[in-house]
Amino acid sequence: MSQNTLTLQLFFEDPIKLKLAQLTYQYLCSDNTEQAQRWADKLGAANLESLWDAQWFNASASAASTHLLLQFDTGTSDPPPLRQLEALFDQGLRAAVLEIFYDQVGETERMHFDRGQWVSRKAFMDANPQWRAVVEPAQHGGEGQGNSGEEGGEADDPYACSKDPAKPLAVAKLRQQEEKRMREAREAAEAFVEMAQAMGKSGKSPMQGLIAVLLLRAGLKGLVHAVAFTVVTVLLFKGFWLWMGLGLVLAVALPLYYMATEHKELRGDDGDDDADQPGDDGPATVMAPQ
Repeated sequence: MSQNTLTLQLFFEDPIKLKLAQLTYQYLCSDNTEQAQRWADKLGAANLESLWDAQWFNASASAASTHLLLQFDTGTSDPPPLRQLEALFDQGLRAAVLEIFYDQVGETERMHFDRGQWVSRKAFMDANPQWRAVVEPAQHGGEGQGNSGEEGGEADDPYACSKDPAKPLAVAKLRQQEEKRMREAREAAEAFVEMAQAMGKSGKSPMQGLIAVLLLRAGLKGLVHAVAFTVVTVLLFKGFWLWMGLGLVLAVALPLYYMATEHKELRGDDGDDDADQPGDDGPATVMAPQ
């Protein structure tokens, strides 16, 4: 079964907060929720659900003098632990680095967080140079391995897989965006299932319904392009009625053209329908025996 493997490096400014988080997560990893709740209360967390997802598995927690390291597996469709990071930042977390290995595609992605915000890799390192050797040990592992961007460039940088925002974004805002995206994806999937069920009850193939939706989308695309053309030409060129008339023609022709093109692509037409079938060229020539 495919799964995502997550690694979280959590940095606390207060060593007491680090110790409390360590005890909380170590007990959670050992399924001792009673002791985990005890230390979570001392940490200041509202409840264990804000720090931990019961669906996580293969979990482990270990601590160093500088940070707490969490490792666990999730399902391939599970969201990143943004809600948990949001709660930890409320309880004294200073910075964090999240690494996700996507087993299905064999790719790794890293995200950097600082003072409650999702930030770029460079911004994280600029704000926390003291932790670079911890979060990017390969960059300090010996001679010939310099900082990213030097000589070897990203091709030799094992940490060039960072997913960076255009500008810093609050973890709470990022969580809301992710939840909205997943909700819309779930609603779209449910709508398609309902459409397929309705088509099945009416005796029609669900594929026909999907084709109808795609054709409608193509028609709307053509209509939008026609309207955009009309607006631009009316505003930029003389001859109002000329461009309005042409726009009306395009409002009919473009949707029909896009729909016809989409229908042809869906059918996979390649012009072979009219090709002669074997045997249509007349009777075969039979060689007379000598």
